[in-house]
Amino acid sequence: MISLFVSDIDGCLAEPYQPYRLDDLRLLANLAQRASALPHSTSYPALSLCSGRAYPYVEAVSQMLGLRVPVLFESGGGLFDPVSATITWNPALTPAVEDQLAEVKAWFKADVVPNRSIMIDHAKRAQVGVIGPDVEEVAQLVPTVEAYVAEQLPGLRVFHTPVSIDVLPPSITKEQAMRWLSELTGVPLEAMAYIGDSNGDIEALQTVGYGFAPANAASAVREAVSHVTEHAVAEGVVEAYEWCVAHNTDRATAAA
Repeated sequence: MISLFVSDIDGCLAEPYQPYRLDDLRLLANLAQRASALPHSTSYPALSLCSGRAYPYVEAVSQMLGLRVPVLFESGGGLFDPVSATITWNPALTPAVEDQLAEVKAWFKADVVPNRSIMIDHAKRAQVGVIGPDVEEVAQLVPTVEAYVAEQLPGLRVFHTPVSIDVLPPSITKEQAMRWLSELTGVPLEAMAYIGDSNGDIEALQTVGYGFAPANAASAVREAVSHVTEHAVAEGVVEAYEWCVAHNTDRATAAA
């Protein structure tokens, strides 16, 4: 049985800088309300989030969907519990790590952002990144950021989406986030499903029992999972969640 369904936000529940597909999000929220929280005894998995976005954005999406299960922001750099309204920072975010991230941020400000349309993603603490709507500009910058990190701060890792580049500590990734969420909720990894669309999601997708990619996911992500949805973005997330419900229903029927 799949007890917990975790979704990325950008590229899954929403497209950056585009209007929300409210009908799909409303449908997903209604479906997830049948499970609401953990533990539960229905065929509907509880719903959570794991996003590279900063805390305020992830909290807002959690509230919009009516979630009652802890959600992860900054790729697992922090966890927000919507029931107690509390934040827990990842223990891997040490003062030494924050100093390294500050060095990257200073480089971004001095050498990367000027004369470009991208900007610093200012709300983040457990990672540092740049974000902007010009996908070609972002793509051209990825090798530059990777080269800088490899030379100056080889302990850090670089992940990217079409509109963002993020530098993270090696111990704060979405894979580690899935393990942390599993420990906190008591849901085994094999009973968790995850849907993601970018290279930063691949390790998490391969860690849980059921990995999904929406139709719009990067080719490397689609190749890494056993389930690629027919539909894109939020409609694809609803499709994946409904697959999990059908899977659980079939398992329950077979066990009866």
